[in-house]
Amino acid sequence: MKKVISTLLLMGILVVPVSAFALKVGYVNENISFNEYAKAKGVEKIMEEKFKGPKDDLDKEVVEIKALENEIKTNELLMTESKLKASKEKLNKKIMEYRQRGMTLENEFKEMLNVQRNDFRKIMVEVIKKYAADKKYDLILNDGVMFAKDTVNITDEISKLVIKKAK
Repeated sequence: MKKVISTLLLMGILVVPVSAFALKVGYVNENISFNEYAKAKGVEKIMEEKFKGPKDDLDKEVVEIKALENEIKTNELLMTESKLKASKEKLNKKIMEYRQRGMTLENEFKEMLNVQRNDFRKIMVEVIKKYAADKKYDLILNDGVMFAKDTVNITDEISKLVIKKAK
């Protein structure tokens, strides 16, 4: 009997410290939260308004390039060598200008999207710090999580708080 009691007592001594150090852990899917934030803030509409004109201009350039390509193909046999060479150089120049404008536009788009993401992250960090303090979380994870039980997934709650703070 003494052996059983001492074993239980020893197990109690070992288990109590381990349970005292149990962490409260949460997980937030940043991409889902950003998508909800973007919808609430109208980020897509803002981006579309800013880039619609330049995108339309690029689309017009594509039409011009295709028309020039068709003209060259259609009249290639009728053109003099110098005229054919000049037309091909003009086509190559238009293609290079199109690519350059496209890359510039893409970089501007990425830069604007990064600004939006940075604004979101600032809000998210504030919200998560407050949420963790209020709900007594020891650790809240985001990227790099391969699996999280629904019980530790606090994405919806954080998304709602981020949207509320962003308004």
